[in-house]
Amino acid sequence: MPRMDQTFDHVIVGAGSAGCVLANRLSADGRASVAVIEAGGRDRHPYIHIPAGYARILDHPRLTWRFRTEPDAATGGRALDYPRGRVWGGSSSINGLGHVRGHPSDYDLWAQKGCTGWGWDDLLPYFMRHESFAGGGEGRGTSGPQPIEHLAETPDLLREFAAAAEAIGLPVNADMNGPRREGFSTFQQTRRGQRRVSAARAYLVPALSRPNLQVVSDAMALRVVVQEGRAVGVLVRRNGEETLLRARFGVVLSAGAIGSPHLLQLSGIGPGDELAAHGIAPVLDAPGVGRNLQDHYIARLTFRLTDHRWSANRRIVWPRLAIEVLRWATTGKGVLTWSPGMMSLFARTQDGLEAPDVQINGGPISWAEGRIGVPESEPGFTLGVWQCRPHSRGSVMLKSPRAEDAPAIAPRFLTERADEDCVVRGMRLARRWMAAEPLRGIVAGEVRPGPAAESDEALLAFAKATGGTVYHPSCTVRMGGDPGVPLDARLRLRGINGLRVVDASVFPDIPVCNINATVLSVAEKAAVLIAEDMRG
Repeated sequence: MPRMDQTFDHVIVGAGSAGCVLANRLSADGRASVAVIEAGGRDRHPYIHIPAGYARILDHPRLTWRFRTEPDAATGGRALDYPRGRVWGGSSSINGLGHVRGHPSDYDLWAQKGCTGWGWDDLLPYFMRHESFAGGGEGRGTSGPQPIEHLAETPDLLREFAAAAEAIGLPVNADMNGPRREGFSTFQQTRRGQRRVSAARAYLVPALSRPNLQVVSDAMALRVVVQEGRAVGVLVRRNGEETLLRARFGVVLSAGAIGSPHLLQLSGIGPGDELAAHGIAPVLDAPGVGRNLQDHYIARLTFRLTDHRWSANRRIVWPRLAIEVLRWATTGKGVLTWSPGMMSLFARTQDGLEAPDVQINGGPISWAEGRIGVPESEPGFTLGVWQCRPHSRGSVMLKSPRAEDAPAIAPRFLTERADEDCVVRGMRLARRWMAAEPLRGIVAGEVRPGPAAESDEALLAFAKATGGTVYHPSCTVRMGGDPGVPLDARLRLRGINGLRVVDASVFPDIPVCNINATVLSVAEKAAVLIAEDMRG
């Protein structure tokens, strides 16, 4: 732990995807001193590094924050699990390994909202900078810190899915992150060989030998300390002792779309009425902090297969699982290299759209009662349907003035009619795809919601009663050209000098896909912006 009087050039809160990128890039020249504060510990748990281990650690009491959402009538009055990583690598250490770029129009829309320098042409170099994709190809990076690989094993069922996609008029793409995003493709993973490569392994661990970088683990950030309108450091608690880590140049919050707005509010930066209700004296009345929460809501459909040879359900339980463990250890293949999304179908369900409005993911495993980690005894597979650009907006707000207490997370899923309509269209597309000629004799029928759910009303009721998050919270401390938006286009908090936010919370709007690749790219660009400002 640094001494009470120790000062750094940069103090970063959070060793998740963005924080790891910043720690590496800002300390690379050997001159700037960097401290990274992480509430969790080192990524030593073995399930982190086994790709399929995600199913066992999504709600781990030590590796995650174990967040729950506020119950909402629009999703059956349920409090949903809301996993966020609390470990080196953050959520990149517990996620499904999917590496997916957004549609170019996602980022061009950001630029149109006043985020100068954040259009697709501006961000593409940063996508390429972080990638190490051996497959290469147009616009792909081949020498970055983050390894990206195709699936180690492509199940036979996925080949039949590809043929079925073509049968309903959708293209099949060899590279899901290539020039064409619409259509069917197999996933790419943040993996090297048999092991997950989180942002911690890609960026943070290689930089640990630098004397100008310190990682302060198992430390709870209590608040950003602001003096005379400037962020001067972060107060942390570790082993029961409070310490102020001072920042010469600036503080960067990379605690994620839940943690960053929460810490700002604990620091007196946020909606003044919300702060006052918890006895926190406002340092800056910033109504947009914690608002605009966006996430992808997923409805999972289960289908029965005619034969176990198409499904992995029996392969992931003992005693057959022992064979898979040995296979993973000796060849780097098998079901332990799998992730929840093995393939993806991007499609437009309405005419006139500039980008896909539905994404369907899945693989040849089906879960009993939809519970991830508990496979069905019969052969099956799961398809998850979600709307790419939801209209519903939620919030992250204080529940108490204590940093240890989770905030009130209210995604407000399916509170807009357009979102309800889109999820129904997506479920109907999934059914049409599974009924295509190439899958006859392979797909035996639909189990959940089942053929009795035929009307739009029945499908929507199923989605509301059983769906959940895809783990993509974002947009809660957004950037933009409007002076009322929390951040400017250089990710600086308006109204407080020396304070930036760099993580998924800065997105003006959620991209059409899984978000980790975009977070890495935003952090790569942010590191350049910070270095430029430091040089003056």
